Amino acid sequence: MVTIKYITHACFEISNKKKILIDPYFKENPTMPTYNGKPDIILITHEHFDHVDAGGFNSKVIAPSTVNFKNQITMKIGDEKEIDGIKIKMIKASHHQSKNPTGYVITIDGKKIAHLGDTYIDGVSYLGDIDLLLLPIGGYYTMNINEALKALEIIKPKKAIPMHYNTFDEIKADPEIFRRNAVKIGYDVVVLKPQETINL
Repeated sequence: MVTIKYITHACFEISNKKKILIDPYFKENPTMPTYNGKPDIILITHEHFDHVDAGGFNSKVIAPSTVNFKNQITMKIGDEKEIDGIKIKMIKASHHQSKNPTGYVITIDGKKIAHLGDTYIDGVSYLGDIDLLLLPIGGYYTMNINEALKALEIIKPKKAIPMHYNTFDEIKADPEIFRRNAVKIGYDVVVLKPQETINL
């Protein structure tokens, strides 16, 4: 069983025997998240301040070349590595504000989880059989709700969780509107509040 916890913004913890933390954002975060976990691996999608708060951990950090941490394993788009028994593939994203935007497909305990990072719809492509998709809906810096619905049609995940909304005024969005419209076109969407979890 794999447990997915929504921390805040684009930050999730994925765990079974190992813990993966994606896009940590704690300092100066207006949602004031709490996190006491000890991740084995941290995945960073790009270099912006609201995705790179990994300095306080003694973890392996997977990231593109635009960031630099101790214990970093630098990957390029298309690279796939197995770390602590977990397959991690770096995928492309479209985020013109970043020098090297990426996302990840994580294979853990037989489940495939895709985190799209900060991306516009032109960065979305079919990723194979995805059990869980983590995708932005806030607009402005990323896809908006209508574009995220199109992303569901492209990727066709078994389940999806929206992210990257309501942290700042520019990215105000109602995840329930996204969920309801996703259900209408045949997709299972779960809206998590910070610290809530689901199991796969």
